[in-house]
Amino acid sequence: MDHQTSKETESHTSVEEEQAMAVSSSDSKKICYTRYNSPFWQIVIVSFVAFGCPGMYNALSGIGGGGQLDTTTSAKGHIALASVSAVGNIFVAPVVTNILGPKWTVFIGGLPYVLYAGSLLAYSHTASQGFVIGASAVLGIGASLLWIAQGSIMTGYPLPQQHGRMIGIFWIIFNSGGFLGSMISFGLNFSSKSGTVSDSTYIAFMCIMAAGCLCALGLLNPYNVIREDNSRAAVSKKPGVWEEFVGLLKVLRDWRVASLIPFWMAANYAYNYQQNTYNAKLFTLRTRSFNGGMYWLAQMVSSYIFGLFLDNPYMNRRQRGLWGFAINALISMVVWGGGLAAQLKRGPNSDYYALNEMDLITSGGKYAGPFMLYFFYGSFDAIWQTLVYWTIGYLSHESPEQAARYVGAFKCAEAVGSAIASKVNSTKTNYNVEFAVDWAFIVLAIVCAIPFAWSIEDAPAHAGQETVYVEGDKGENRTNSDLNA
Repeated sequence: MDHQTSKETESHTSVEEEQAMAVSSSDSKKICYTRYNSPFWQIVIVSFVAFGCPGMYNALSGIGGGGQLDTTTSAKGHIALASVSAVGNIFVAPVVTNILGPKWTVFIGGLPYVLYAGSLLAYSHTASQGFVIGASAVLGIGASLLWIAQGSIMTGYPLPQQHGRMIGIFWIIFNSGGFLGSMISFGLNFSSKSGTVSDSTYIAFMCIMAAGCLCALGLLNPYNVIREDNSRAAVSKKPGVWEEFVGLLKVLRDWRVASLIPFWMAANYAYNYQQNTYNAKLFTLRTRSFNGGMYWLAQMVSSYIFGLFLDNPYMNRRQRGLWGFAINALISMVVWGGGLAAQLKRGPNSDYYALNEMDLITSGGKYAGPFMLYFFYGSFDAIWQTLVYWTIGYLSHESPEQAARYVGAFKCAEAVGSAIASKVNSTKTNYNVEFAVDWAFIVLAIVCAIPFAWSIEDAPAHAGQETVYVEGDKGENRTNSDLNA
Protein backbone atom coordinates (compact mmCIF):
# COMPACT_ATOMS: atom_id res chain seq x y z
CA MET A 1 0.00 0.00 0.00
CA ASP A 2 2.79 2.36 0.93
CA HIS A 3 4.59 1.46 -2.29
CA GLN A 4 1.46 2.24 -4.31
CA THR A 5 1.03 5.58 -2.50
CA SER A 6 4.65 6.45 -3.22
CA LYS A 7 4.18 5.73 -6.93
CA GLU A 8 1.01 7.86 -7.01
CA THR A 9 2.86 10.70 -5.29
CA GLU A 10 5.73 10.51 -7.77
CA SER A 11 3.25 10.51 -10.64
CA HIS A 12 1.41 13.51 -9.16
CA THR A 13 4.68 15.36 -8.67
CA SER A 14 5.72 14.66 -12.23
CA VAL A 15 2.47 16.11 -13.56
CA GLU A 16 2.92 19.28 -11.48
CA GLU A 17 6.50 19.69 -12.64
CA GLU A 18 5.48 19.21 -16.27
CA GLN A 19 2.74 21.82 -15.83
CA ALA A 20 5.22 24.25 -14.29
CA MET A 21 7.66 23.66 -17.14
CA ALA A 22 4.87 24.19 -19.68
CA VAL A 23 4.05 27.53 -18.08
CA SER A 24 7.73 28.45 -18.08
CA SER A 25 8.28 27.55 -21.74
CA SER A 26 5.22 29.39 -23.10
CA ASP A 27 4.24 32.33 -20.91
CA SER A 28 7.76 33.26 -19.80
CA LYS A 29 8.70 34.24 -23.35
CA LYS A 30 6.27 37.16 -23.10
CA ILE A 31 6.62 40.25 -20.94
CA CYS A 32 3.56 40.87 -18.78
CA TYR A 33 2.32 44.45 -19.19
CA THR A 34 -0.96 44.08 -17.27
CA ARG A 35 0.03 43.11 -13.70
CA TYR A 36 1.36 45.82 -11.38
CA ASN A 37 3.36 43.15 -9.53
CA SER A 38 5.14 42.00 -12.70
CA PRO A 39 8.89 42.65 -13.17
CA PHE A 40 8.05 45.01 -16.06
CA TRP A 41 6.10 47.50 -13.97
CA GLN A 42 8.57 47.41 -11.09
CA ILE A 43 11.36 48.21 -13.56
CA VAL A 44 9.26 51.01 -15.04
CA ILE A 45 8.77 52.54 -11.58
CA VAL A 46 12.46 52.42 -10.67
CA SER A 47 13.19 53.79 -14.15
CA PHE A 48 11.15 56.92 -13.36
CA VAL A 49 13.12 57.35 -10.14
CA ALA A 50 16.29 57.16 -12.23
CA PHE A 51 14.70 59.55 -14.75
CA GLY A 52 14.18 62.18 -12.08
CA CYS A 53 17.34 61.77 -10.00
CA PRO A 54 20.45 60.43 -11.80
CA GLY A 55 18.82 61.34 -15.13
CA MET A 56 18.79 65.02 -14.18
CA TYR A 57 22.27 64.66 -12.71
CA ASN A 58 23.43 63.29 -16.06
CA ALA A 59 21.81 66.22 -17.82
CA LEU A 60 23.85 68.63 -15.68
CA SER A 61 27.02 66.59 -16.20
CA GLY A 62 26.40 66.35 -19.93
CA ILE A 63 26.37 70.14 -20.22
CA GLY A 64 29.90 69.99 -18.83
CA GLY A 65 31.09 71.10 -15.40
CA GLY A 66 27.57 70.91 -13.96
CA GLY A 67 26.65 73.95 -16.05
CA GLN A 68 29.56 76.03 -14.71
CA LEU A 69 32.57 77.38 -16.56
CA ASP A 70 34.80 76.08 -13.76
CA THR A 71 34.94 72.37 -14.62
CA THR A 72 37.63 71.80 -11.96
CA THR A 73 35.10 72.16 -9.13
CA SER A 74 32.78 69.68 -10.79
CA ALA A 75 35.65 67.22 -11.28
CA LYS A 76 36.72 67.52 -7.62
CA GLY A 77 33.13 66.97 -6.54
CA HIS A 78 32.99 63.88 -8.71
CA ILE A 79 36.14 62.55 -7.03
CA ALA A 80 34.40 62.89 -3.63
CA LEU A 81 31.24 61.26 -5.00
CA ALA A 82 33.07 58.34 -6.59
CA SER A 83 35.35 57.78 -3.59
CA VAL A 84 32.45 57.55 -1.15
CA SER A 85 30.47 55.41 -3.60
CA ALA A 86 33.34 52.95 -4.00
CA VAL A 87 33.09 52.03 -0.31
CA GLY A 88 29.32 52.29 -0.01
CA ASN A 89 28.64 50.28 -3.15
CA ILE A 90 30.29 47.12 -1.92
CA PHE A 91 30.12 47.23 1.90
CA VAL A 92 26.93 49.16 2.69
CA ALA A 93 24.37 49.40 -0.11
CA PRO A 94 23.91 45.65 -0.83
CA VAL A 95 23.30 44.95 2.86
CA VAL A 96 20.87 47.86 3.21
CA THR A 97 19.04 46.88 0.00
CA ASN A 98 18.51 43.26 1.01
CA ILE A 99 17.51 44.05 4.61
CA LEU A 100 15.60 47.34 4.26
CA GLY A 101 14.04 46.51 0.89
CA PRO A 102 14.14 48.38 -2.45
CA LYS A 103 11.33 50.90 -1.74
CA TRP A 104 12.96 52.79 1.11
CA THR A 105 16.50 52.21 -0.13
CA VAL A 106 15.71 53.88 -3.46
CA PHE A 107 13.71 56.69 -1.81
CA ILE A 108 16.49 57.57 0.64
CA GLY A 109 19.09 57.26 -2.10
CA GLY A 110 17.29 59.78 -4.29
CA LEU A 111 17.16 62.66 -1.79
CA PRO A 112 20.87 63.72 -2.04
CA TYR A 113 20.42 64.43 -5.76
CA VAL A 114 18.24 67.41 -4.80
CA LEU A 115 20.97 68.62 -2.44
CA TYR A 116 23.60 68.36 -5.18
CA ALA A 117 21.61 70.49 -7.63
CA GLY A 118 21.08 72.99 -4.85
CA SER A 119 24.83 73.20 -4.24
CA LEU A 120 25.38 74.15 -7.90
CA LEU A 121 22.70 76.81 -7.58
CA ALA A 122 24.51 78.19 -4.54
CA TYR A 123 27.86 78.04 -6.37
CA SER A 124 26.51 80.40 -9.03
CA HIS A 125 26.19 83.09 -6.33
CA THR A 126 28.85 82.25 -3.73
CA ALA A 127 31.48 80.24 -5.65
CA SER A 128 31.58 77.94 -2.63
CA GLN A 129 33.65 74.98 -3.81
CA GLY A 130 33.37 73.29 -0.41
CA PHE A 131 29.57 73.10 -0.57
CA VAL A 132 29.66 71.43 -3.99
CA ILE A 133 32.30 68.90 -2.88
CA GLY A 134 30.43 68.18 0.39
CA ALA A 135 27.12 67.73 -1.42
CA SER A 136 28.87 65.44 -3.90
CA ALA A 137 30.18 63.27 -1.04
CA VAL A 138 26.67 62.96 0.40
CA LEU A 139 25.42 62.15 -3.08
CA GLY A 140 27.98 59.33 -3.17
CA ILE A 141 26.08 57.64 -0.34
CA GLY A 142 22.71 58.24 -1.98
CA ALA A 143 23.89 57.06 -5.37
CA SER A 144 25.20 53.84 -3.81
CA LEU A 145 21.82 53.07 -2.26
CA LEU A 146 19.81 54.00 -5.35
CA TRP A 147 21.94 52.20 -7.94
CA ILE A 148 22.44 48.97 -5.99
CA ALA A 149 18.70 48.65 -5.33
CA GLN A 150 17.94 49.59 -8.95
CA GLY A 151 20.42 47.05 -10.25
CA SER A 152 19.00 44.26 -8.11
CA ILE A 153 15.53 44.99 -9.54
CA MET A 154 16.62 45.27 -13.18
CA THR A 155 18.83 42.17 -13.21
CA GLY A 156 17.17 40.09 -10.48
CA TYR A 157 13.48 40.29 -11.39
CA PRO A 158 13.30 39.37 -15.13
CA LEU A 159 13.73 35.91 -16.62
CA PRO A 160 16.94 35.18 -18.60
CA GLN A 161 15.31 35.65 -22.01
CA GLN A 162 14.01 39.10 -20.97
CA HIS A 163 17.16 40.72 -19.60
CA GLY A 164 18.18 42.61 -22.73
CA ARG A 165 14.76 44.18 -23.32
CA MET A 166 14.29 45.04 -19.64
CA ILE A 167 17.67 46.76 -19.52
CA GLY A 168 16.77 48.60 -22.74
CA ILE A 169 13.41 49.72 -21.32
CA PHE A 170 15.12 51.04 -18.19
CA TRP A 171 17.77 52.82 -20.26
CA ILE A 172 15.11 54.53 -22.41
CA ILE A 173 13.16 55.91 -19.44
CA PHE A 174 16.25 56.70 -17.38
CA ASN A 175 18.04 58.57 -20.16
CA SER A 176 14.86 60.41 -21.07
CA GLY A 177 15.74 62.35 -17.93
CA GLY A 178 19.12 63.33 -19.32
CA PHE A 179 17.57 64.08 -22.72
CA LEU A 180 14.71 66.25 -21.42
CA GLY A 181 16.94 67.91 -18.83
CA SER A 182 19.41 68.89 -21.53
CA MET A 183 16.58 70.19 -23.73
CA ILE A 184 15.25 72.24 -20.80
CA SER A 185 18.71 73.73 -20.36
CA PHE A 186 18.94 74.29 -24.12
CA GLY A 187 15.69 76.26 -24.11
CA LEU A 188 16.36 78.25 -20.95
CA ASN A 189 19.90 79.17 -21.98
CA PHE A 190 19.48 79.51 -25.75
CA SER A 191 20.39 83.20 -25.78
CA SER A 192 22.73 83.14 -22.78
CA LYS A 193 26.18 84.62 -23.24
CA SER A 194 27.40 83.94 -19.68
CA GLY A 195 28.63 80.38 -20.23
CA THR A 196 26.82 79.13 -17.09
CA VAL A 197 23.23 77.91 -16.77
CA SER A 198 20.53 80.08 -15.21
CA ASP A 199 19.07 79.78 -11.68
CA SER A 200 15.74 78.68 -13.14
CA THR A 201 17.50 75.68 -14.72
CA TYR A 202 18.77 74.45 -11.36
CA ILE A 203 15.40 75.06 -9.68
CA ALA A 204 13.61 73.09 -12.41
CA PHE A 205 16.07 70.22 -11.97
CA MET A 206 15.56 70.20 -8.18
CA CYS A 207 11.78 69.93 -8.58
CA ILE A 208 12.08 67.04 -11.03
CA MET A 209 14.55 65.26 -8.72
CA ALA A 210 12.16 65.57 -5.78
CA ALA A 211 9.33 64.11 -7.87
CA GLY A 212 11.59 61.23 -8.84
CA CYS A 213 12.18 60.39 -5.18
CA LEU A 214 8.43 60.09 -4.58
CA CYS A 215 8.09 57.53 -7.38
CA ALA A 216 10.14 55.10 -5.28
CA LEU A 217 7.22 54.73 -2.87
CA GLY A 218 5.39 52.69 -5.52
CA LEU A 219 7.91 49.81 -5.41
CA LEU A 220 6.85 46.41 -4.03
CA ASN A 221 8.64 43.94 -1.81
CA PRO A 222 10.57 41.49 -4.05
CA TYR A 223 8.58 38.59 -2.57
CA ASN A 224 5.37 40.12 -3.95
CA VAL A 225 6.75 40.42 -7.51
CA ILE A 226 5.57 37.54 -9.75
CA ARG A 227 7.48 36.57 -12.87
CA GLU A 228 5.93 35.38 -16.13
CA ASP A 229 6.65 31.74 -15.24
CA ASN A 230 4.59 32.20 -12.03
CA SER A 231 7.62 32.26 -9.73
CA ARG A 232 8.28 34.90 -7.12
CA ALA A 233 11.21 37.23 -7.63
CA ALA A 234 12.55 36.44 -4.15
CA VAL A 235 11.86 34.29 -1.10
CA SER A 236 10.09 35.76 1.92
CA LYS A 237 12.96 35.42 4.42
CA LYS A 238 15.33 38.39 4.41
CA PRO A 239 19.03 37.64 4.89
CA GLY A 240 20.76 38.78 8.06
CA VAL A 241 23.80 41.04 8.17
CA TRP A 242 26.20 38.12 8.63
CA GLU A 243 24.61 36.19 5.77
CA GLU A 244 25.02 39.27 3.60
CA PHE A 245 28.73 39.55 4.27
CA VAL A 246 29.23 35.82 3.66
CA GLY A 247 27.35 36.16 0.36
CA LEU A 248 29.44 39.18 -0.59
CA LEU A 249 32.65 37.30 0.19
CA LYS A 250 31.59 34.50 -2.17
CA VAL A 251 31.03 37.08 -4.91
CA LEU A 252 34.46 38.64 -4.43
CA ARG A 253 36.12 35.20 -4.57
CA ASP A 254 34.51 34.40 -7.93
CA TRP A 255 37.25 34.36 -10.60
CA ARG A 256 34.76 35.65 -13.15
CA VAL A 257 34.39 38.85 -11.13
CA ALA A 258 38.16 39.33 -11.22
CA SER A 259 38.05 38.93 -15.00
CA LEU A 260 35.34 41.58 -15.28
CA ILE A 261 36.76 44.20 -12.89
CA PRO A 262 38.57 46.23 -15.63
CA PHE A 263 35.43 45.94 -17.80
CA TRP A 264 33.34 47.28 -14.93
CA MET A 265 35.87 50.00 -14.06
CA ALA A 266 35.72 51.27 -17.64
CA ALA A 267 31.92 51.68 -17.57
CA ASN A 268 32.06 55.36 -16.50
CA TYR A 269 35.75 56.00 -17.05
CA ALA A 270 35.34 57.97 -20.28
CA TYR A 271 32.60 60.32 -18.99
CA ASN A 272 35.06 62.95 -17.77
CA TYR A 273 36.85 63.15 -21.09
CA GLN A 274 33.64 63.13 -23.14
CA GLN A 275 31.77 65.69 -21.05
CA ASN A 276 34.42 67.93 -19.49
CA THR A 277 37.29 67.78 -21.98
CA TYR A 278 35.34 67.38 -25.20
CA ASN A 279 31.83 68.85 -24.84
CA ALA A 280 32.53 71.51 -22.20
CA LYS A 281 35.74 72.79 -23.81
CA LEU A 282 34.77 72.97 -27.48
CA PHE A 283 31.17 74.19 -27.67
CA THR A 284 29.06 77.16 -26.65
CA LEU A 285 26.62 76.71 -23.74
CA ARG A 286 23.50 76.20 -25.84
CA THR A 287 25.38 73.79 -28.08
CA ARG A 288 26.65 71.84 -25.06
CA SER A 289 23.05 71.50 -23.87
CA PHE A 290 21.87 70.34 -27.29
CA ASN A 291 24.79 67.91 -27.58
CA GLY A 292 23.97 66.53 -24.14
CA GLY A 293 20.38 65.86 -25.17
CA MET A 294 21.46 64.03 -28.30
CA TYR A 295 24.05 62.06 -26.30
CA TRP A 296 21.33 60.67 -24.03
CA LEU A 297 19.01 60.09 -26.99
CA ALA A 298 21.75 57.97 -28.57
CA GLN A 299 21.93 56.00 -25.33
CA MET A 300 18.19 55.34 -25.34
CA VAL A 301 18.12 54.01 -28.91
CA SER A 302 21.37 52.04 -28.77
CA SER A 303 20.65 50.30 -25.47
CA TYR A 304 17.24 49.05 -26.57
CA ILE A 305 18.47 47.80 -29.95
CA PHE A 306 21.43 46.04 -28.35
CA GLY A 307 19.12 44.65 -25.66
CA LEU A 308 16.90 43.12 -28.33
CA PHE A 309 19.97 41.39 -29.76
CA LEU A 310 20.92 40.02 -26.33
CA ASP A 311 17.42 38.45 -26.14
CA ASN A 312 17.67 36.98 -29.65
CA PRO A 313 15.47 33.83 -29.53
CA TYR A 314 17.38 32.20 -32.41
CA MET A 315 20.62 32.04 -30.41
CA ASN A 316 21.38 30.35 -27.11
CA ARG A 317 22.68 32.29 -24.16
CA ARG A 318 26.33 31.48 -24.80
CA GLN A 319 26.10 32.60 -28.43
CA ARG A 320 24.35 35.84 -27.45
CA GLY A 321 27.04 36.55 -24.86
CA LEU A 322 29.97 35.86 -27.18
CA TRP A 323 28.51 37.90 -30.02
CA GLY A 324 27.57 40.65 -27.55
CA PHE A 325 31.17 41.04 -26.43
CA ALA A 326 32.41 40.90 -30.03
CA ILE A 327 29.99 43.63 -31.17
CA ASN A 328 30.85 45.77 -28.15
CA ALA A 329 34.57 45.50 -28.94
CA LEU A 330 34.05 46.39 -32.60
CA ILE A 331 31.88 49.44 -31.86
CA SER A 332 34.32 50.62 -29.18
CA MET A 333 37.25 50.59 -31.60
CA VAL A 334 35.30 52.31 -34.38
CA VAL A 335 33.98 55.12 -32.15
CA TRP A 336 37.30 55.79 -30.42
CA GLY A 337 39.00 55.66 -33.81
CA GLY A 338 36.71 58.55 -34.73
CA GLY A 339 37.80 60.24 -31.51
CA LEU A 340 41.42 59.94 -32.61
CA ALA A 341 40.55 61.70 -35.88
CA ALA A 342 39.01 64.53 -33.84
CA GLN A 343 42.06 64.74 -31.56
CA LEU A 344 44.35 65.22 -34.53
CA LYS A 345 42.45 68.42 -35.37
CA ARG A 346 42.94 69.85 -31.88
CA GLY A 347 46.11 71.74 -31.17
CA PRO A 348 47.60 75.09 -30.20
CA ASN A 349 47.99 76.10 -33.85
CA SER A 350 44.62 74.80 -35.06
CA ASP A 351 41.59 77.02 -35.56
CA TYR A 352 39.26 74.09 -36.27
CA TYR A 353 38.45 73.38 -32.61
CA ALA A 354 38.72 76.76 -30.90
CA LEU A 355 37.71 76.61 -27.24
CA ASN A 356 34.01 77.25 -26.46
CA GLU A 357 33.30 78.64 -29.92
CA MET A 358 31.78 75.70 -31.84
CA ASP A 359 28.08 76.49 -32.24
CA LEU A 360 25.25 74.46 -33.78
CA ILE A 361 23.92 77.54 -35.61
CA THR A 362 26.86 79.78 -36.43
CA SER A 363 29.54 77.13 -37.14
CA GLY A 364 27.74 75.63 -40.15
CA GLY A 365 29.08 72.39 -41.59
CA LYS A 366 32.13 72.46 -39.31
CA TYR A 367 29.82 71.46 -36.43
CA ALA A 368 28.55 68.23 -38.04
CA GLY A 369 31.62 66.05 -37.45
CA PRO A 370 32.18 66.94 -33.77
CA PHE A 371 28.45 66.53 -33.10
CA MET A 372 28.26 63.06 -34.67
CA LEU A 373 31.28 61.94 -32.67
CA TYR A 374 29.65 63.02 -29.40
CA PHE A 375 26.41 61.29 -30.45
CA PHE A 376 28.26 58.02 -31.03
CA TYR A 377 30.12 58.39 -27.76
CA GLY A 378 26.64 58.08 -26.23
CA SER A 379 25.94 54.92 -28.26
CA PHE A 380 29.25 53.40 -27.20
CA ASP A 381 28.50 54.02 -23.53
CA ALA A 382 24.97 52.59 -23.71
CA ILE A 383 26.12 49.37 -25.39
CA TRP A 384 28.89 48.94 -22.83
CA GLN A 385 26.52 49.51 -19.88
CA THR A 386 23.85 47.21 -21.31
CA LEU A 387 26.37 44.41 -21.64
CA VAL A 388 27.60 45.03 -18.08
CA TYR A 389 24.12 44.58 -16.63
CA TRP A 390 23.48 41.55 -18.85
CA THR A 391 26.58 39.90 -17.36
CA ILE A 392 25.33 40.66 -13.84
CA GLY A 393 21.98 39.06 -14.64
CA TYR A 394 23.85 35.99 -15.86
CA LEU A 395 26.06 35.79 -12.76
CA SER A 396 23.26 36.30 -10.24
CA HIS A 397 20.92 33.64 -11.72
CA GLU A 398 17.95 36.03 -11.60
CA SER A 399 18.05 36.34 -7.79
CA PRO A 400 17.59 39.97 -6.63
CA GLU A 401 19.47 39.28 -3.37
CA GLN A 402 22.45 37.89 -5.26
CA ALA A 403 22.12 40.57 -7.93
CA ALA A 404 22.49 43.29 -5.27
CA ARG A 405 25.86 41.80 -4.28
CA TYR A 406 27.13 41.59 -7.86
CA VAL A 407 25.83 45.09 -8.63
CA GLY A 408 27.67 46.27 -5.49
CA ALA A 409 30.92 44.78 -6.77
CA PHE A 410 30.32 46.34 -10.20
CA LYS A 411 29.48 49.77 -8.82
CA CYS A 412 32.53 49.69 -6.54
CA ALA A 413 34.81 48.98 -9.51
CA GLU A 414 32.98 51.56 -11.61
CA ALA A 415 33.36 54.21 -8.89
CA VAL A 416 37.09 53.52 -8.54
CA GLY A 417 37.56 53.92 -12.28
CA SER A 418 35.47 57.08 -12.30
CA ALA A 419 37.44 58.57 -9.38
CA ILE A 420 40.74 57.91 -11.18
CA ALA A 421 39.41 59.50 -14.37
CA SER A 422 38.11 62.51 -12.42
CA LYS A 423 41.50 62.98 -10.78
CA VAL A 424 43.19 62.93 -14.18
CA ASN A 425 40.61 65.41 -15.48
CA SER A 426 40.85 67.78 -12.50
CA THR A 427 44.65 68.08 -12.80
CA LYS A 428 44.24 69.55 -16.29
CA THR A 429 46.10 66.70 -17.97
CA ASN A 430 46.93 67.32 -21.62
CA TYR A 431 43.85 66.29 -23.61
CA ASN A 432 45.88 64.07 -25.94
CA VAL A 433 47.26 62.13 -22.98
CA GLU A 434 43.82 61.88 -21.39
CA PHE A 435 42.33 60.55 -24.62
CA ALA A 436 45.13 58.00 -25.07
CA VAL A 437 44.78 56.72 -21.50
CA ASP A 438 41.00 56.36 -21.88
CA TRP A 439 41.26 54.40 -25.12
CA ALA A 440 44.06 52.17 -23.78
CA PHE A 441 42.02 51.38 -20.68
CA ILE A 442 39.03 50.40 -22.83
CA VAL A 443 41.21 48.00 -24.84
CA LEU A 444 42.60 46.49 -21.63
CA ALA A 445 39.07 46.02 -20.25
CA ILE A 446 37.93 44.17 -23.37
CA VAL A 447 40.95 41.85 -23.32
CA CYS A 448 40.53 41.04 -19.61
CA ALA A 449 36.84 40.16 -20.14
CA ILE A 450 37.62 37.46 -22.73
CA PRO A 451 37.94 34.60 -20.16
CA PHE A 452 34.52 35.47 -18.73
CA ALA A 453 32.92 35.71 -22.17
CA TRP A 454 34.32 32.30 -23.11
CA SER A 455 32.95 30.77 -19.88
CA ILE A 456 29.32 31.76 -20.54
CA GLU A 457 26.92 28.80 -20.45
CA ASP A 458 23.19 28.28 -20.80
CA ALA A 459 22.54 28.57 -17.06
CA PRO A 460 19.03 27.48 -16.02
CA ALA A 461 16.55 30.05 -14.72
CA HIS A 462 16.63 30.58 -10.94
CA ALA A 463 19.72 28.39 -10.66
CA GLY A 464 20.87 30.16 -7.52
CA GLN A 465 17.67 30.67 -5.54
CA GLU A 466 14.56 29.08 -4.12
CA THR A 467 11.60 29.37 -6.50
CA VAL A 468 8.03 29.81 -5.35
CA TYR A 469 5.26 28.87 -7.76
CA VAL A 470 2.08 30.81 -7.17
CA GLU A 471 -0.31 29.26 -9.70
CA GLY A 472 -3.18 28.07 -7.52
CA ASP A 473 -1.37 29.40 -4.43
CA LYS A 474 -3.92 30.12 -1.64
CA GLY A 475 -1.53 31.67 0.78
CA GLU A 476 0.83 28.70 1.07
CA ASN A 477 4.44 29.02 -0.02
CA ARG A 478 4.82 26.14 -2.46
CA THR A 479 8.54 25.89 -3.18
CA ASN A 480 10.43 23.53 -5.43
CA SER A 481 11.03 21.31 -2.39
CA ASP A 482 7.28 21.32 -1.69
CA LEU A 483 6.56 19.99 -5.15
CA ASN A 484 8.87 17.09 -4.45
CA ALA A 485 7.50 16.37 -0.97
